[in-house]
Amino acid sequence: MAQNGWLATCKPDFHHWVCANMRWQNYTSGDGISHSDDDTGCVYCVGAGQVNFVASVGAPDIGSSYFCLPGMWWGHAPLMGSRRIGSAVAAADSICGAVPIPLLKARLRSHPEDWKAVAFALSGMFAHAAGAHADLLIAESDRRVAATLLRMGGRRHYIFPSVLPQSFACTQDQLAGAAALSRNTTGKVLRGLEADGLLEARYGRITILDAERLTQLADRA
Repeated sequence: MAQNGWLATCKPDFHHWVCANMRWQNYTSGDGISHSDDDTGCVYCVGAGQVNFVASVGAPDIGSSYFCLPGMWWGHAPLMGSRRIGSAVAAADSICGAVPIPLLKARLRSHPEDWKAVAFALSGMFAHAAGAHADLLIAESDRRVAATLLRMGGRRHYIFPSVLPQSFACTQDQLAGAAALSRNTTGKVLRGLEADGLLEARYGRITILDAERLTQLADRA
């Protein structure tokens, strides 16, 4: 975690404070970690495994809207005086870190300059959300699926340095929902991408084999 994701960009004293106050916990697949509408708790990160985020805004049947992979953080809303707008569920056996909101608020009161690091974390989330919206405007289904795969796998619209796993948990239904395409269309595109050697889709996991070519496809003019 110290060299991965948002925490790796923080100045040394805040970086060390976060590490010293992190509480680690094991979760099994399917466990809930944080819950929609909560206004307390912690700011969380993924140390190992994967956490899926299900938004509580918009339609109730949209499914997983965001995958959190090692080095990624979530849960800043209570720090800003807001309620959480979604729930986080372990998509695989995972180890997650948590920094209690009251401790973080006390740190920010005594070190207000650390709000800059928090703002940078939030800007990263905005970049990811804005990028997801832009990708959904891609008309061609193969390009949209490629862009969605890269984004869900942490390789697109993610502004922090990262060491990401090659594969991640993602069913065809989840991918179709994230790309706003039918399951049949998504399956056809996936089979084509597999045939071209860009990825493997097996047993609810997707392994990206050639991120560079997948990016070229997503960004094809």
